[in-house]
Amino acid sequence: MCGYIPKWLRYSQWPCCQFHIIFFVALLAVCPLLAQGTPDDELPDDYLPFTLHQLDDRLEGESEFLKGYTISMDLSRETLGNQWSTETLFALVRDFDVIGTLTYPDGRTTPISYEIVHYRGTEDIYMKSSLGYFLLEYMTAGCCDLKFAIYWWYHPPATETDVQIILKTEQLLSGPDVWHKDDDRECSDDFENNLWSLFCALKYSSLEIAGEYNHHNTAIQTTRFVIDKIVPDHEFAHTLMDYNNAPNTTHEDILCVLALSKKRIRRELLETRGD
Repeated sequence: MCGYIPKWLRYSQWPCCQFHIIFFVALLAVCPLLAQGTPDDELPDDYLPFTLHQLDDRLEGESEFLKGYTISMDLSRETLGNQWSTETLFALVRDFDVIGTLTYPDGRTTPISYEIVHYRGTEDIYMKSSLGYFLLEYMTAGCCDLKFAIYWWYHPPATETDVQIILKTEQLLSGPDVWHKDDDRECSDDFENNLWSLFCALKYSSLEIAGEYNHHNTAIQTTRFVIDKIVPDHEFAHTLMDYNNAPNTTHEDILCVLALSKKRIRRELLETRGD
């Protein structure tokens, strides 16, 4: 069994000024309020509603529960037309490379791309950003705004690629001598020195195997969920980093987490094939 970290040993020295922390902590704080704050649609926990308003050259807006973070779609009033709908939006995303911008409270920006996916047997719009990849759900369109919600912990269905990412991560972390015990989530030194933290090994493996890094890909999310299960109520700000750095986490524990993640992904694949 992977090692359990007692509450008094858990790390509290989390790095400040990390926008992922701010976004995630703010989201956790508002989740219990979402159902109360959305009378039109009773949203499940962990969903965050957004409203984008039509401007001349784009759709842009924010969540009332997460002030300061804005999301845009570069679709002009002329492109959308006077009486547009969700069907209009799907057609545009299906036929064109629709992009946008995520803007942080201090003005920092990161690009967004939108694409059509069929992960759930239906057609959905996928929002891809450095914070993760999210389905736009509970979507409605009015004469001049677009409303939707994102599920923070969403990840795509498991594929064999996710197994390969875990296998590559296990290879990188094959011995204690290549394990980086003091992770800071800055991975350039891991790459250069062949000294890997759990997070950076998963990130590098994702780039090598999948050709891209999605902060919420299935291999990475499954690893987070395994840690959540073996260390309940851990209060980690960054699950992968903080588990990696916790004083009594051993290299054997890291390999155990990866083995459990691999087993969970393979079980999902078998269940999917059984359908």
